[in-house]
Parts: sequence; C-alpha cells; structure tokens
Amino acid sequence: MNTGAELITLVNQLNYEPTFISTDKRAPAGAPTTIGYQQIGELQQYGFAKGPVFKVEFVDFGGVVTPTHVKIWGIDNKDSDAPIYPISYLLNFPTIAVYLKKFDFCDSTGASVAPDAADYTIVGYKKRGIPIAW
Repeated sequence: MNTGAELITLVNQLNYEPTFISTDKRAPAGAPTTIGYQQIGELQQYGFAKGPVFKVEFVDFGGVVTPTHVKIWGIDNKDSDAPIYPISYLLNFPTIAVYLKKFDFCDSTGASVAPDAADYTIVGYKKRGIPIAW
C-alpha cells in the first residue's frame, strides 16, 4: 500500500490539497453543490493520477543554501500548525508519509525563505484514485 502509481516533481509553496471543482451550471459560483469532481491542486490538476500526494521524498537539496528547514503541511494542518523539519534531518530520512497540502523552505523559526535556486528535487507519490478514508 506504500507504492505510488505516479511520481510528480513538487514545487515550493504550491498547494497540492484535493480541491472540489463544481461543474453545476444551475448553481451560482460558490453555492453548495454535489455536482463536480476533486482535483489534486488548488490552481490546477497536478499529474494525471487522481489520488492525492500521499508520500514525499526529498531527493536532492543541491541548490538550497540559505533555507535551513522545511515546513510541511498535511491536508488537515492549519497554517500555524505545520511542523518544521531541519534539512539535515531530511538528508538522513528523506521520505515523509503524509497526505501533502504544501511545503515551504524556511528558517528555524518557520519564516519563509526562498531557495537560492530552483535546483532541488522533491518527489511526490500519488495513487490512481482518492482513498475512501484519509
């Protein structure tokens, strides 16, 4: 159950949370409805598999010099509730099993720090479908 059907490259600060997209033409925008689908991503569908990112692997931090930590949100974390992992820890234990909402490079206090270059590799594992229970 720990294998993925699709691997995608993840980007700092993008939201990979499952998001309901309404296709109900009868209801005004924002009105409650059950006609629609879930997409994995707030802005667009990331990857082809319909399941959420359930495991994150920190493969390479080559171009990351200034940030010292990574803040990781699960899909039920609130913004102030996310844990902060030192990059040194992630180098030794690179895989985190979590239904991913987003991640952010930061300092030890959790303040966002942009990576020096986009030269890092972080991989997300996805299943083909959304699980019945999270």
